[in-house]
Amino acid sequence: MKLKSCENCLMYGSDKKPLARARVVEVEEDVLKLYFGIPQLRNARLKTIVDFYDPQQGRVRCLCDIDLKKNPRAYESGEPWMADCVILKIYEAVQRQKDLRVKVRMVQEFVADDGRFITGTLYNISAGGMFMTTTQTLAKGQRISFQYRFKTETQKVTARVLRVEEVYGGYGYGCQFIGVAPDVEADIRNFVYMNQMQKQLERQQRSDIEDDML
Repeated sequence: MKLKSCENCLMYGSDKKPLARARVVEVEEDVLKLYFGIPQLRNARLKTIVDFYDPQQGRVRCLCDIDLKKNPRAYESGEPWMADCVILKIYEAVQRQKDLRVKVRMVQEFVADDGRFITGTLYNISAGGMFMTTTQTLAKGQRISFQYRFKTETQKVTARVLRVEEVYGGYGYGCQFIGVAPDVEADIRNFVYMNQMQKQLERQQRSDIEDDML
């Protein structure tokens, strides 16, 4: 398998629990370098699951041979650990990129196509669309736009209302992104992937704490 433009992955430990996320550098097909920004790792050689977040193929789950070691150039990158990674087996593309969705809670200002400025709250987002709530009324087919820094630059995104529902204190709108440039879509997808990885790690940390308390 050749990853198209994968930048991030989530590595699992030998206990099948999420362990750490990493930056991905592809050396050649099925051979990668992984770089970790956390210090809580150790030298190890293991076969384990890695979820690669590839912009074109979605989240790809693989069995990998991992050689984890200290990064000799950590002073330059701020990444104390690295790993040689060889993909041994591809299990599946777990989700295509437009299906991968992450829960958020972001208060955002939107501009409607009738000129109104609307304050709303984003509750989930994917590379293909979002769900937001507001006290303002919008109609199916209406367009709204907003600006957000998903990665390094502030990007403008336009969406079309596909679904309208009443929620407590206002209205909920399921929206589809339209006319999104490839670089903007890549930034949104990276935002979704990074947030999903972080939430998985946080869930695992909470589970570990609860186990310690038993």
